[in-house]
Amino acid sequence: IDHTLNKMSDDVYSDLVGFLKSDRADLCVAAVKAVAAVTDEDDLEKLVKYGAVTPLCKLISRSETAELAMDSLLRLSSEAPSFSNQTAHDMFEAGIVNRVLEVVFDKSKKKPKFVNAALAVLLNTTRTEAGAVALLGPEDYSRPLPLLARFLLPTQPDEEIDQWQHFGGILMNLTQIEGGRKFVARISTKILEKILPQLRSKNVFRRRGIAGTVKNLCFDKDSAWWLLHEIDIIKHLLYPLAGPEALDLDERIGMDPELWMEGCDKVREPDEHVRLFLVESILLLLATGRKSRDHIRKQRTYVILKVADMVEESEQVGEKINECVQFLRRDEEGTEEGSSDRIFREAVPTVSDIVLNKNYDDVD
Repeated sequence: IDHTLNKMSDDVYSDLVGFLKSDRADLCVAAVKAVAAVTDEDDLEKLVKYGAVTPLCKLISRSETAELAMDSLLRLSSEAPSFSNQTAHDMFEAGIVNRVLEVVFDKSKKKPKFVNAALAVLLNTTRTEAGAVALLGPEDYSRPLPLLARFLLPTQPDEEIDQWQHFGGILMNLTQIEGGRKFVARISTKILEKILPQLRSKNVFRRRGIAGTVKNLCFDKDSAWWLLHEIDIIKHLLYPLAGPEALDLDERIGMDPELWMEGCDKVREPDEHVRLFLVESILLLLATGRKSRDHIRKQRTYVILKVADMVEESEQVGEKINECVQFLRRDEEGTEEGSSDRIFREAVPTVSDIVLNKNYDDVD
């Protein structure tokens, strides 16, 4: 088989898919190598059109073809945009979810690059509702737990690649449907509490995936009280948005100390997508009602967003920050002028109040 498939006739692609389905191991290996050599977007789309996805899904289970087949599936599901839905559909129909779960836990195939590619394929598959439902499994939604457990393991400094990094993105996809949100928000398993530290990971894919997951949870208005009061989600959302800028004492009063204690050493989240997801999460929570807004104001959210907006380079993120600020600073309907500011002042004592009301007899 010619490994340099470039702008060839449609018959070549039809024959190549036939070789992928062959019972002969040598023909399958040669065909997979030929597919792996395809780089042109039009040619990738022809492979999808002529049915290459289904046999490639089966070939990830064979040791001699597993790595190249997985890499090919990743490219077909990522680099052929016009056929991305068809690719996802074909992978789902070929049972890709079951196959990926089988191979990533097969010790004989457990090479970091292979596992990383496998989870990236699963990420692309779960962008569709059918793929997400398949990964969640039956009503107890326990199927992703083994992947979650490995995702939460500390990464080793000598690791060639963070092989579980894409599970954060998978969670983001899962939480686009109700079952996925139930899985993450289940109180008994405390999954949300366990994944929130990933917002501070050095790996941008982990941070981006978990930030997107949190945003999806914030769409459920009924979860707002739990997120704000039980999870204390605002401090987790604000920490990455806080930067090295010095804050006045008045600005720090009522604020979680973590947001200012690092001083000039604090690094603001560098990834635009993560910042956008975090700000959008705050915006969604602000929109859940007046009590939510009162609570968010008291945590000095306005101060962090105001400073972040001063250095924000993304127009889209800046617009979302401005929407948050409008919520935070505006007067509530049906209340007198200045009430929004007074809610905070009444909740948090000023510097002078703290000094004057202090009982110095209690000090050693």
